[in-house]
Amino acid sequence: MIDLKKQSKELLKILWLPGEDEIIFNTKSERPLPLSSDLYRQLIQYLDIDKWKRLYAEAYKDWLNDDSKSVYKINDKINLSIIEALVKFNKSLDSQSVYYWFDIDRTFTEGFTWEYCPISGKKLIYLGDEYPKKNAFVSPEYPLILPDYDMMSKHKLK
Repeated sequence: MIDLKKQSKELLKILWLPGEDEIIFNTKSERPLPLSSDLYRQLIQYLDIDKWKRLYAEAYKDWLNDDSKSVYKINDKINLSIIEALVKFNKSLDSQSVYYWFDIDRTFTEGFTWEYCPISGKKLIYLGDEYPKKNAFVSPEYPLILPDYDMMSKHKLK
């Protein structure tokens, strides 16, 4: 299992937000990396960013229109394509690790707290109190970062 406390890598996340051009954010500060960042140029070698953003925007619009829930299905191609790209991309990085931010549809599952990776089923790693709740857990095997919105949660995954 990865011991993130001993790693000196900067943790970043990819998150699509409506109306935003940037998709890479610092997981502690929530600040977006500028589009001129070298990281975007490097990521393009593994993922067609513009195409992915367009497809994600379409899937999100479908969800808003109640036509599809693909953005909330981890095994959907829109999610798997970026996860697969990040597995390869992270191998090329020395000082950063980039995760894909994922969550379930909170419309009907408000109190849900992640405990296990939605792909591997392995117990998630709790990043610590210095990270925002929306970036609370990472998968030990996949480049996934997941939220902990259960503010009353007394348990912390280690």
